[in-house]
Formats: sequence, C-alpha cells, structure tokens
Amino acid sequence: MFSGGGLGGALKGLGSKAEQLLEKKKTDVEQLAEQKKQAASSLLEEQAKKTGDLLWQTKSDVEKAALDTATDSKKAAIDSFDAEVGKAEQAVDGAINQASVAVDQKMKEADQFIDQKRDQVHTAVKTASDKAHETTDTASGSLLGKAKGLLPF
Repeated sequence: MFSGGGLGGALKGLGSKAEQLLEKKKTDVEQLAEQKKQAASSLLEEQAKKTGDLLWQTKSDVEKAALDTATDSKKAAIDSFDAEVGKAEQAVDGAINQASVAVDQKMKEADQFIDQKRDQVHTAVKTASDKAHETTDTASGSLLGKAKGLLPF
C-alpha cells in the first residue's frame, strides 16, 4: 500500500509540524505568562498604592480627630473655667451687696441713735435752761423784793 519512504517522510513532516506547533504554543504560553506576570505586578503596585493612600488618609483622619478632640477639650475647659469664674463673681457680688446692706443698716441705726441722743441732749439742755431761767427769775424776783425792802422807793 504505502511505500516505506512515503510513510516515513509523511511522519517526519507530521513530526516537524507538531514540533513547530509545540514551539509556537510554548512561545504563546510564555508570552501569556509574561503578560499575566506584568498584569499581576501592575495590580499589586496599584493595590499597594491604594493601601498606602488609605493608610495616609486614615493617619490624616486620626490626626484631625485628635486635634478636634483637643480643641473641644480646650474649649470645654475654658467654658467650665468661665462658668466657675462667673459663679465666684456672683458670690463676691452677693457678699458685697450683703455688706453694703449691712453697712447701710448700721448707718441708719447710727443716724437714728444720734438723732435720739441729740433730742435727749436738746431736751436736757432746754430743761436745764428752763430751770436756770426759772431759778434766775425766782432769784431775780427775790432779789428785787429784798432790794425793795432795803431801798426806800
């Protein structure tokens, strides 16, 4: 049927084609592997960049939150201090008002006391003056009566 040279040559040609096909597929697989390797490397670089960006943003957010907390705490401390100072100021104002009322009351009492003593002194002086006047009138009348008796008028 087939001659020995024809079949051997056909098999040889078929083997050569198979070898070329295997070489081509090997090259295709190597190129595909290189593309996949580059894609994976690019993907890893992109993911690393995203992770770095996310970490940087998280760091910034944490710093901002810490600063906001510190600012809020400072404001709360100042507000609390101002409230305490306000309370102390009200207490001092209250004490000053009480002292002022007490001083006013004592001054009023002193004024009334002095008015009473002045009235008492005035009454005593008037009484003494009236008695002295009465005594001088009596003495004068008595003296006049004695003088009339001694002098011939």
